[in-house]
Amino acid sequence: MSSPVFSTVCQTLRIGGLLATAALVSVIGASVSGAQDAPQPQPVSATAAPSAPLPLKLAPRPTRSAITADDLITRLYIFADDSLMGRDAGTEGSFKATELLAREAKRLGLQPAGDSGTFFQTLPLKSKKVDPMSSFIVGGASLELGKEWGFKGGGTMTFNDTPVVFGGMMGEASLLPAEQVAGKLVVLTVPLSQSAIQQSVEGDVDVPAGAAGIVLVVPQQAAGIFGYVLRPGVYVDDPAFGGPRLFVGAGAMSKLFTSPLSDLKAGTVGATVNVKALLDVTLSPFPARNVVAILPGSDRKLKHQYVAVGAHSDHVGMSRKSVDHDSVLVFNRIVRPGGAENDDKMGNAEQFVQINAELAEMRKTTPTRRDSIFNGADDDGSGSVTVQEIAELLSTMKTKPKRSTLFVWHVGEEKGLWGSKFFIEHSTVSRDSIVAQLNIDMVGRGAATDLTGLSKDGQDLRGGPDYLQLVGSRRLSTELGDLVESVNTTKKHNLKFDYGMDANDHPMNIYCRSDHYEYARWGIPVTFFTTGGHSAYHQLTDEPQYIDYPHMERVAKLIADVALDLGNRAGRPVINQPKLDPRGVCKQ
Repeated sequence: MSSPVFSTVCQTLRIGGLLATAALVSVIGASVSGAQDAPQPQPVSATAAPSAPLPLKLAPRPTRSAITADDLITRLYIFADDSLMGRDAGTEGSFKATELLAREAKRLGLQPAGDSGTFFQTLPLKSKKVDPMSSFIVGGASLELGKEWGFKGGGTMTFNDTPVVFGGMMGEASLLPAEQVAGKLVVLTVPLSQSAIQQSVEGDVDVPAGAAGIVLVVPQQAAGIFGYVLRPGVYVDDPAFGGPRLFVGAGAMSKLFTSPLSDLKAGTVGATVNVKALLDVTLSPFPARNVVAILPGSDRKLKHQYVAVGAHSDHVGMSRKSVDHDSVLVFNRIVRPGGAENDDKMGNAEQFVQINAELAEMRKTTPTRRDSIFNGADDDGSGSVTVQEIAELLSTMKTKPKRSTLFVWHVGEEKGLWGSKFFIEHSTVSRDSIVAQLNIDMVGRGAATDLTGLSKDGQDLRGGPDYLQLVGSRRLSTELGDLVESVNTTKKHNLKFDYGMDANDHPMNIYCRSDHYEYARWGIPVTFFTTGGHSAYHQLTDEPQYIDYPHMERVAKLIADVALDLGNRAGRPVINQPKLDPRGVCKQ
């Protein structure tokens, strides 16, 4: 699941990305902030996590057609191994991970549904670095890059002696006639709200036809936008990820226009500007790839509809320096029970006494282990291998589900839902043919000792032996939500669903932070399955030996049965709730 990042003074915005490393006092922690012939489900009792700890490394064993804890162990120890280097999108580790996924999809007999007859859908990933010689000159004065102005785009932008015209508030520019904006930069003010600021950076902003471009005026309280958009890194060079735009601070308005903002009317022409927004762009050294596969349906008509089952293959890579693994483990369990969600907590004297005492006890039997790899066993190795297990189960059935099953392992979820956004914008099957999407993200924990989240009013949520969170299952189709509940009961999975994180206006905004949202915004009913957060969320300690595999097996079997029900029922889930604006900003 993607992190909450890009904090502005006004509000914290919830989009994907990495959190910074944090140095602690006596502990150094790294933080990135069913068909008739289907196999009968094997009864799995409410089992606690194994009391004996699993080893750091484990030899792989052949998998079977049934969903089992042993298969999940084998798959996850491979997928979350150090050799994949944290699977950060656009790196060698992510490349290797997608090779593994495609190889297994081929072994299972799935059909490739990516680009050009392959299992891969490649995102146009590029690396950018801003040239410090970039300039914005108005009225003979230069604005300071990073403090008074910034820009976002897929390449260099140059504007010579270009007049500006006031377009009003962001979202109103389209009201201006073409003759008023022709050849001009349209200046739009950004409201001081979480959704508006997020949209100004990551969303769609209308550029009137004929305009030279747009200049967004950032509220003083959100000046952190400049550093955010100017930071070097990788990006997806695709129009769906937002077009080019300039940003200026509110203080620049007096230089752009002679009248105060309160007196400006849409269509007012202002000063002439000269802008050189210089960007050094190179291709990413390794491609970022979705892995897409199809199990064709058995019904002549319904096979052209799809039940989508997905997870994200990427994680957050590696730390720049190694730290003591056990120190991070104990520190986070005591001080940061929500992992990266609690990266503002630094610990107190009493907690450090407890930390040091536990570490001293551990050192009697366990040597120090330096660690620098965010293995992402739960996030989202658990989801990726669960999708593999479901694919193996369905592909080995004598009679396949009537509808086709679309398996997508999305890349770049941690960067801001990149893979799912790119897939749904450039879907390799008809978008309207997808009847539902089942998203599996972090399903390997959920113990009673895990802080799985918070209620809307800030109360701790804890896991348990039968625990599973559901998010979004009734937001578009109450029928889909009822179906999941019914399958859980009739198939005797007996999991206890927690809807606490799905509340409207929940401050953690989980509904908007995983891949299901990109499907939901286009009117596709979704359910997000997760066992929730824990102290290893986006930490070096998210490793395979800490996963509860028997519980993960139960979750996987439930989702498989939901996929089977959706694949075989006569009709697709009815949408009876308001649809989202596919070009808007997500708000839970």
